[in-house]
Amino acid sequence: MKKISIVVMLVFIISALTFSASLAETLKGRDFVRLGKIATLKGTLIEEGHEWSLRHENGVYDLHMGPGDYRDDKGIVLKDGENATVSGFVHEKDVAVTVIETGGKSVTLRDKTGRPAWAGTRFSKGDRSGNWERPQHNM
Repeated sequence: MKKISIVVMLVFIISALTFSASLAETLKGRDFVRLGKIATLKGTLIEEGHEWSLRHENGVYDLHMGPGDYRDDKGIVLKDGENATVSGFVHEKDVAVTVIETGGKSVTLRDKTGRPAWAGTRFSKGDRSGNWERPQHNM
């Protein structure tokens, strides 16, 4: 009976860990706005496929910047290995970027409340009305 209890407990623990790991992978930019604190980070851009990160003195941060087409339309070109300054809502090692400066250019991707600059535009995948429910976040 004791062995069965231990096995059941181990199965429960493994299931809980798997669930929490998969939950972390499904968080989106608006979640990091809600959970994060405003900060500015300087570092080097890292491109991995179509994803961007920033190598900072405190580690590597995943950048959540919305549609790449929006950045392209605003004339900012990201280059692997280039220095960048990123401001945004930082939660653990993720950043919902509000402003990115690199290559002598700057683009605003979210306002100070976290509302995406592309919301309600042709770059938006969701509600094109421009309505965006502002999440509650820590400041």
